[in-house]
Amino acid sequence: MQSIHNYNIYIFDCDGVILNSNQLKIDAMEEALRDLCFEAPQIDQCIDYFRNNFGLSRFHHVDVFIEKFLHIEQNRIDTIRIEILNRFSEQCHNLYLKAEITPGFIDFISSLDGKKYIASGSEESGLIKAFAERGLGCLFSKIYGSPETKYNLILKILTNEQSKNAVMIGDAISDFEAATKNNIDFIAYTPYSNVKDSLRLLTTNSGNRVINSWSEIQ
Repeated sequence: MQSIHNYNIYIFDCDGVILNSNQLKIDAMEEALRDLCFEAPQIDQCIDYFRNNFGLSRFHHVDVFIEKFLHIEQNRIDTIRIEILNRFSEQCHNLYLKAEITPGFIDFISSLDGKKYIASGSEESGLIKAFAERGLGCLFSKIYGSPETKYNLILKILTNEQSKNAVMIGDAISDFEAATKNNIDFIAYTPYSNVKDSLRLLTTNSGNRVINSWSEIQ
């Protein structure tokens, strides 16, 4: 891989990369499901899937919960879907306001000359609002999120910039796959990843780079 300073475009995942928010979001989803009085074994299955497929949109996760793990009468599915999403969204806004920025991130991103973007599985409007409230929005050319897929978000950025001299920095398998399918470089940032071992293996085998801190990138 080339020097980190030679890219034109830098695309960051949010949770576990910019913010130390992975566990906070897992806890928020678990609480949302408990508030709706689902049984403990069902909640455990949902949270296990959520943890291992982190980086995909909340809309994807809730659809999988309903289809595979939660036993809901057909006529209540739409109502329950909205309830889970609303409860989770409310908690996400609060946690984004309190989640710590990963150590060294501000110094790292400030050292880059290219365009910086966020492509996150988090809901887009809520993410934009939280970053604006924290004074972090000014660090990025644009913030993108769900319900659009991460692959499509990256494709949109590359198309708008008319360049593929880009790198995606993420901590989830979905980040790696979205970068690979768009034929751009990938850096795995692993300190807060829920899938460290599998992500490290995929990244290394593909000839991309794994880092444990922002200070490792020169």
